[in-house]
Amino acid sequence: MRKHYRFSLFIVVVILVSLLGVNLTFAQETGNSSPSNLIDTNADQPWTSQFVHQVSYPDDVGKYASLGLRPFDDLPYISYYDAANGNLMLAHWAPNTGNCGTNNNWQCEVLDGDNGDDVGSFSSLDFWADDATQTWKIGISYHDTTNGALKFITWSCTPQVCTLHKIYTIQAAPFDFVSHGLYTSLKFAIDGTPIIAYYMAYSLGDDLLYYVYYRESAGNCGESPDEGEWQCDIIDAGEGVGQYVSLDLTYDGTPYLAYYDADNGNLKLANYWGLTDFDCYENNGWECPIIDAVGAVGSYASLVMQRFSTDKLYRIAYYDASTDTLKYTDQDLEPHVVDDMGNNTSPLGISMNLDGDGYPVIAYRQIALETSMLKVARLYIAFNDGNFGNCGEVPPGYIFLLWRCSVLDNGGQYLEEAQYASVAIKSNGMPLIAYSEFYNVDVGDHATSLKFASQYFQSVLPIVNKP
Repeated sequence: MRKHYRFSLFIVVVILVSLLGVNLTFAQETGNSSPSNLIDTNADQPWTSQFVHQVSYPDDVGKYASLGLRPFDDLPYISYYDAANGNLMLAHWAPNTGNCGTNNNWQCEVLDGDNGDDVGSFSSLDFWADDATQTWKIGISYHDTTNGALKFITWSCTPQVCTLHKIYTIQAAPFDFVSHGLYTSLKFAIDGTPIIAYYMAYSLGDDLLYYVYYRESAGNCGESPDEGEWQCDIIDAGEGVGQYVSLDLTYDGTPYLAYYDADNGNLKLANYWGLTDFDCYENNGWECPIIDAVGAVGSYASLVMQRFSTDKLYRIAYYDASTDTLKYTDQDLEPHVVDDMGNNTSPLGISMNLDGDGYPVIAYRQIALETSMLKVARLYIAFNDGNFGNCGEVPPGYIFLLWRCSVLDNGGQYLEEAQYASVAIKSNGMPLIAYSEFYNVDVGDHATSLKFASQYFQSVLPIVNKP
């Protein structure tokens, strides 16, 4: 009887859709439009979590986590900030042989900061690989608080060994009222060139959104002895313009930047046209259209660009401060609410990536009463079970909920999860999340630790040896 009822309900919905002209073939509209790439990742598979770097008061690690997967074997690497010591940190998977985390499954090391400077906030990690030679690079962009600077560290690697290439100071602040390198977002271009977007705060005038790439010579920035090796271009300007910038590249290497215009409370998406424009900084060849302007929208933006020519051009997850909600929009779907997030002065981490079927996986923090939790939102169609969504609002043009929101780490008394979050997707299509856990008994007893969650196929044992 229950199956018959569900089938009858489905027929009714199809008839209503036909009468109302609403599109029910949502798979091709919201995921990849090429069925040949389907992996069937089964979004309902279980999750498990563990600590990467666990500390107690007065230590403070795990903020500004950025997760990436090593080429050719998918091993997770996480850059993060040790706020207690002012260090840029890197953790990588080392099951039962590491120096940190649950069962010593992780190797944690200091990359920069031992000289006494406070460095490592706003870190962003990325990998680049050359399939023909089986070589790869890893890079991290980050902020130097002491010198108000943007920095970048990179290694070149073979299957046997990685060699530290260099630590660059790209732009440093000449005065205390200028600070470079906030909200850094790093991607390697197709040819391995590092590209960085970031926000510059200027207390005496307009803040600036920068687009930076390595040139080797004839550039307009780079601190001595690397002067002229980088090109730093201003994309947009204004009070609070460029906060929460998120950089991504299309399949053919075209850069796009999603960011928050705090002056006007708008979400914007910049891309380079090379022609005279009317809505960016001083006719610089960039176009900066507004994507959402209803309320104060666009902070904590996370951007994913098209992976191939027939894919959606863009997808953006972001925060609406006027309604305390997580929102989503893409080339086909108008901005709409995915879930409530709550209101707090502390960070509200949002990170998005695409699973093996090309559907968004959004990790985010939700505040509830005196705690907060790590949640994940995915489209109902990723579950392939015939049910619709359970959260958010019905988007314009649809008659049912599209998103399913579930709790991955509920925190607990004195525990707040996911002030910072970062999502990566393994080659088998399964998501991984690096995130923070804040332990807070009172003002004098608190600490931040770094955690890691992974989804796994139920037929495989949990993550003791399979992150």
